[in-house]
Amino acid sequence: MKHQWEILKPEKRKKDVLIKTLGISETVATVLVNRGLESVEAASYFIQGKLKSLPDPFLLRDSEKAAGIIVNHIKNNKKIVIYGDYDVDGITSTIITYDFLSFLGAQVDYYIPHRLEDGYGLNTYTLEEIATKGGELVVTVDCGITSVDEIKYAKDLGLNTIIIDHHHVGEKVPDAVAIVNPHQSGCRYPFKDMAAVGVAFTFLMVLKKVVEKDGFFKNHIPNLVKYLDIVAMGTVADMVPLMESNRVFVKHGLLQMQKNKRPGLLALANICGIKDLSEITPSIISYKMAPRLNAAGRIGNAIKGLELIISKEYDVALKMAEELNLTNEYRQQLEAEIFDQAVSKVENGDILETKSSIVLSSSKWHPGVIGIVASRLVEKYYKPTIMISIEDGVGRGSARSIPQLHIYNIIEQLSNHLVQYGGHKYAAGMTIKEKEIDEFKQKFDKMVKEALDKEEYRQCTEIDAELSLRELSPELIVALSKLEPFGMNNPEPSFIAKHVKILKQNMINKAHLHWKLGTDKTSLTFNAIGFGLLNNKTTPKVGDTVDIIYFPRINTYGGNITLQLYIKDFIFSS
Repeated sequence: MKHQWEILKPEKRKKDVLIKTLGISETVATVLVNRGLESVEAASYFIQGKLKSLPDPFLLRDSEKAAGIIVNHIKNNKKIVIYGDYDVDGITSTIITYDFLSFLGAQVDYYIPHRLEDGYGLNTYTLEEIATKGGELVVTVDCGITSVDEIKYAKDLGLNTIIIDHHHVGEKVPDAVAIVNPHQSGCRYPFKDMAAVGVAFTFLMVLKKVVEKDGFFKNHIPNLVKYLDIVAMGTVADMVPLMESNRVFVKHGLLQMQKNKRPGLLALANICGIKDLSEITPSIISYKMAPRLNAAGRIGNAIKGLELIISKEYDVALKMAEELNLTNEYRQQLEAEIFDQAVSKVENGDILETKSSIVLSSSKWHPGVIGIVASRLVEKYYKPTIMISIEDGVGRGSARSIPQLHIYNIIEQLSNHLVQYGGHKYAAGMTIKEKEIDEFKQKFDKMVKEALDKEEYRQCTEIDAELSLRELSPELIVALSKLEPFGMNNPEPSFIAKHVKILKQNMINKAHLHWKLGTDKTSLTFNAIGFGLLNNKTTPKVGDTVDIIYFPRINTYGGNITLQLYIKDFIFSS
């Protein structure tokens, strides 16, 4: 589907208020308003991103109650088990919760489920094992909010349960002793879209205060800031909006990463071709580091990813990272095979012509990679997609959506066809009996069709503003850098410059372009790079004039600081 270019047009009045009050440039004000940061308070909070500006953690419903329960278990030496999830958000949530409770002297252990053997969330036989081994309190992180039956079973076993989760709350709420989830009814925490690791970190802020007030712990309690590098990893990996609390976590977490210098994260970065932790950005976490950590949970054992992050010896960590890298390469092979099969199903059927969604199933697909394939199908066809892997009459599904559709809400309305489900706006998981798939597919497509207007399927490349190359100044580049870190809901700004002349050109691997650009209005020249820009495009030549969508980046390669334009798209000037 061809992308159209659309220059956003924010209200001048809103921009002028930010320019006058905050003393920022028109370009920066334009980007802020385009991101929905229209008030002075919201824009100021965004730019400054200070830790002290985080909301009061006690606004998290049940957080103080849960903290009190944990304190009592620690004081009475009762065994606590942290029950996590097998993705990066789950293992990072487990790490910080387990580490802090261990520091407080808790008798604590952790459990990360195996995707193939245990499935998503709590399961009864693991709860039985925890109870048999003397566990008295289960603290779930990144799971639990949909485990109504399992938590009832835990209660029958004599296990208390605290849920720390960020997934949407269904009509039935588990009978846990405390639930810490910003989405639950009556929770006054103002920001709802934290990853589970953000919720866990916010809860630890409450727990620290409760411990200090109780006075039972006599040693000095360290600053929780030390966990922010781990929080940043989980937050970025879970693809939540990098706004408000999430933005603060990631902004300071990337700085903390350089201070902590965890051997495990350094080894993982090195395997990804990143020499130093200071080079890590949300993009590198999303596309290089997180996939390798997730590979363990997808087709192996997620414990390996957890052990890598907490490893204290670089040489040991490097061997772990190399193993994860091999696992990830195998995952990529599986993914490519399943993707090709899925594309064949889509294009040899009537889906593209008659359906508003894509729902595919097979008994030959590995359940650990279908979520990634679903994401790739959404990118290719721009339709909400569900991939289902069937084994022994039961399907495990992964759903991915387009921005215009809240896929969890649709799935929740079809819960009578499902054994289990969970998720959020853009992604969800489910378990479904094979005999229910056909009827579910029909109803799902009907509901998607009703929810979406056809016009909303138009894919658009949104441009923040027109910004000619002669307007680029050191002051503007520095000001734009204060909008980092970029990620979900805070994408790297896009600017358009028209009638730019190609002075020099190199082609890399017949796909990437390296340019030296200039304009008639300035004698300055600009280095530019465009990755994958030759796909389905006529190859330009030196002397051609083009209109470009770009973002100016500071390049520090080789220790030299230079300005480089990152070209996102181009057309020949008319």
